[in-house]
Amino acid sequence: MDTFLMICYVAATFGPWNGLTFSIKPNNIGMFVEAPAWIKETLMFKWLLKDGSIKVADETITRKQGENDPMEGMSASGKTEEVAEAAEKEIVEAAEAPAPKKTTRKKTAKKDDAE
Repeated sequence: MDTFLMICYVAATFGPWNGLTFSIKPNNIGMFVEAPAWIKETLMFKWLLKDGSIKVADETITRKQGENDPMEGMSASGKTEEVAEAAEKEIVEAAEAPAPKKTTRKKTAKKDDAE
């Protein structure tokens, strides 16, 4: 079975993929983990790689960098600092945006059919 090394900054479960699952437990966060190659095909892996919650050895981080300072560039949320800053900016902009105007409808009187 093919494997690869990765560092995951959040707990996650990958799969099911052909009946298989692979999990990153809290005690494995921020450490190199040997993962099966099939997890690269899962949506969870693609999402976590895109937001920076996973670094793959030799692609986004070298083994030496990961061993020396695995949390470099990471925020407390398990996202890269750039992603965390962008999310925070989005939240602030949403909070500062004016609230949508409430529209009120006039109630119409129901006609009495018993006339």
